Amino acid sequence: MKLQARIDLIEDVAAGFNTHYEVFKYIKGLVRDLGMNAFLVLTLPTVDIIEIGATKIITNWPAEMVEYYDAHNLLIDSPVIRRMLRSTRPFNYDVEAINASREENKKSAVIGLFQQYGMGKGAYFPVHDAAGGRGAMSISGTRNFSAGELAQLLFIATHIYDRLSQLTLKEKHRPVEFTQSELDCLKLTAGGKKSSEIARILDLSEHMVSTSINMAVKKLGCSTRTQAVVNALRLNIIRV
Repeated sequence: MKLQARIDLIEDVAAGFNTHYEVFKYIKGLVRDLGMNAFLVLTLPTVDIIEIGATKIITNWPAEMVEYYDAHNLLIDSPVIRRMLRSTRPFNYDVEAINASREENKKSAVIGLFQQYGMGKGAYFPVHDAAGGRGAMSISGTRNFSAGELAQLLFIATHIYDRLSQLTLKEKHRPVEFTQSELDCLKLTAGGKKSSEIARILDLSEHMVSTSINMAVKKLGCSTRTQAVVNALRLNIIRV
């Protein structure tokens, strides 16, 4: 679908999203149409948040990329986050240029990471919700956007973030019933355990573990295990 067509439809489309997964599918299609590779929708971190895993709402970043990013403390002193906290204007980025001022070890780590996954260029779109909470959407790949594209994508990002905020608020007030197996599997997943390890610990088959985790992912309106764990922790469904 052409970008202008998405602009014309975004108000009705966004209003029709009922789960995070529906938003995930929409952004994935948008990114594909733009010839890009990845996206991230996040809340801008407060001073006590130091991991990207704790800020993201939805993303198709590879789980191993998020884990590496957090393990190497790359969110701390991020020039991208710093820029978004100072301004609400969208901007293009080049991973080498925007990280030029970082200390050498972090600079080489983050540049290598983003280039490894084909995310060397892209743009960030700072947004906010009705309560004043600030967030952003990023689209990453191998090119930058024109001024016209930045304006159009900011319009789309604003509608997406507003709807995601509404869905997240609904989640907080909607009781969801989980089986003990689903809770146990979620908690162990949050602790970094793989399905085979969880199966041994809980004395279950790997198939049963996968089924329990997939049901929990669905109940939380997510598309990946990582997203489900983040939501479960945020909503105090599990504790680690």
